[in-house]
Amino acid sequence: MTVEPDLTFLGDVVEVDPDAVYEITYEIHGDESGPVIETAELSDQTSLNYTSSMISTASAGTEVSAEITDVSVQGE
Repeated sequence: MTVEPDLTFLGDVVEVDPDAVYEITYEIHGDESGPVIETAELSDQTSLNYTSSMISTASAGTEVSAEITDVSVQGE
């Protein structure tokens, strides 16, 4: 199964520096071999770059979820 992040920012957009590049580390749950850790990159406040992840689930009914584990600013 191919999974991609679908992120929603719940804070005040004023807090997001339009000139900064943010690295967002997230953990995908549901893969039969354990959590998969990936990183996405946010730039220009709206441009999200990431690589799709391939995971294997134990069954078709397995729920896949993700949790953001870290957000950092590149260069800091």
